[in-house]
Amino acid sequence: MGTCQGCGDRAAAPEPTGGHSPNGDDLAMPVFGDDAQDGGFSMPPMIPSRSHHDLSPRDCTPRSRASKTPKTPKTPKTPKTPTKTPRSVHTEHVNLEDLDEEDEDDDDDDADLDALELRCVVMEAHFDFYDPISKKGQVMPLIEEVKHHRPIKRPGGVSTPASSSGTPSDAEGHPMEAVTPKTRAQREIEIITRWGVISGKLIFSRVLTLTTMSSMYVVRAQQAKFEKSSRVWTRIEARARRVVNQAALLTKKVMHEKGDLYHADWRLQGGALQELFTVEYIDTLMILAKASAKLLALQPVVGQAHVPCRIFGDLHGQFRDLLLLFGAFGFPGSKEDSEEQEVSYVFNGDFVDRGAHSLEVIGLLLALKVYMPNRVWLVRGNHEDRSMNARYGFLDECQDRLGNNFGRKTYDLMQTAFDQLPLACVVGGHILCVHGGVGDGRWDLNDLRAVRRPLGQQELGSSKFRWVHNILWSDPIEDDRAQRDAERDALRDGGDRGPVFGVHASPRNTTAVLFGWDVTKTFCARNGVDMVVRSHQSKKNGLGFDLMHDECLIRVFSARDYEGHCNDGAVLLVRSGEDEGLQGRPSLSVRAQVVGSYGKAVQRSQAD
Repeated sequence: MGTCQGCGDRAAAPEPTGGHSPNGDDLAMPVFGDDAQDGGFSMPPMIPSRSHHDLSPRDCTPRSRASKTPKTPKTPKTPKTPTKTPRSVHTEHVNLEDLDEEDEDDDDDDADLDALELRCVVMEAHFDFYDPISKKGQVMPLIEEVKHHRPIKRPGGVSTPASSSGTPSDAEGHPMEAVTPKTRAQREIEIITRWGVISGKLIFSRVLTLTTMSSMYVVRAQQAKFEKSSRVWTRIEARARRVVNQAALLTKKVMHEKGDLYHADWRLQGGALQELFTVEYIDTLMILAKASAKLLALQPVVGQAHVPCRIFGDLHGQFRDLLLLFGAFGFPGSKEDSEEQEVSYVFNGDFVDRGAHSLEVIGLLLALKVYMPNRVWLVRGNHEDRSMNARYGFLDECQDRLGNNFGRKTYDLMQTAFDQLPLACVVGGHILCVHGGVGDGRWDLNDLRAVRRPLGQQELGSSKFRWVHNILWSDPIEDDRAQRDAERDALRDGGDRGPVFGVHASPRNTTAVLFGWDVTKTFCARNGVDMVVRSHQSKKNGLGFDLMHDECLIRVFSARDYEGHCNDGAVLLVRSGEDEGLQGRPSLSVRAQVVGSYGKAVQRSQAD
């Protein structure tokens, strides 16, 4: 990972001024005033959620093909002649009507199949952007850089994105008449995947297995008994509440700081640990770690979060970025948060390592979990692991800041809590949150619900749990990767780096895999979900989120300027849509909310 311009020499970077849109143009609508409010701390966010209804066009209605233009009667087909057209040596002429003969023979059946592919989750056409330098928020339209579509070659070498139904067509909407063998294979994958999605939805059942039902019943009963009978738990909750209140005050300070800076350069007078956890910060961290481990063990391995819900990506110890996101878009438990309906929160793994304030981040998240156990969900990432923490900084931070003795004890207690973390969370019944991805996609949610914890290094490293390892480590293949690689390598060898579908080896390690759009779509169909939200990857100069795999997968990353990438930090707001979705199920909309990168502001200042 290289450092970008402006991130390598932080001391020499001039202080940027003014607010800019993330992509350099002026396609923004103002949301609130020029200056941050003075006086007492205002718990409502800088960009209140209700403003979205008033100020931004929404795109939360589910896709529907019900409003099709009337179809003209089909003309009788002419009898096929017995003579065959000779094939070219290099190009294979394919009659695509033969590939889709069953679909095209009956228009009513085709409409029924289209109805089965309707989804109840959509991405909103605009996102919220907050600039920490100017203290202003804007509503921005989604830009093409965050949308990844599969290009499909037409005759003459012209590429067009795949349509929502997965059928390649020319500019006039007519099927292509001639394709190469490689394009034919791609077309066959499109058809197979479409039928796989339809079959998966037809056979999907929400009836849980007996093992899963008994496990969930025991977990709920144990949690209810624990919360009612434990007097100690009441005192622990009070301590967690004090930490949350202190975090609200720190959020006020951060939101009123002049300008912006890199997280590594941020310091609090008196120390962030004492500001957040008081002088008893070692005792508080140990108590929260012990209490969280017991609570997490009582909750299911697949969490259930209601909507509205805000989903965070990787934080990696960047505590100030967490507070900025809270201040800009809503603090947990705030008045705005609870005005209409309580907002739930999902933190999608990788809370520690690399950043300078991992103890503050994990301490606050554990306090939120203890204080709001059924509204805050902490999903395990690949960095909630003993070997990763020893290698990438969390162990060193514990020992340096807490001392060798207490630091090691706190670290071990944190590892006990990490081994009990859930591996996934389902939001609103239709969105699956996992840290890495779906791997080869050959597992289902009932398999995951049956996993027994704690899960330590030995369990995750065994061949039996290779699929669990990939939930933490796998990565999606972006739909347009082959085209981008081919364009980049055109002058060198003219080839691309392989297909964008299927399952392939990952460069991360020997166990992790890369998975294509077809794996995501069939996995979602078989498990009754419409979208997968994952984290695990930052993108240089990115907005902090990406949409891919026919809008069935979103990447979200919350730590700004991670490893010198000059990336924005993002969260995702999931809320109920305005209309009902398929078969009367409520629709959900996903809206990205972004805090601007300081590295990008430095680059713009240097360019000026």
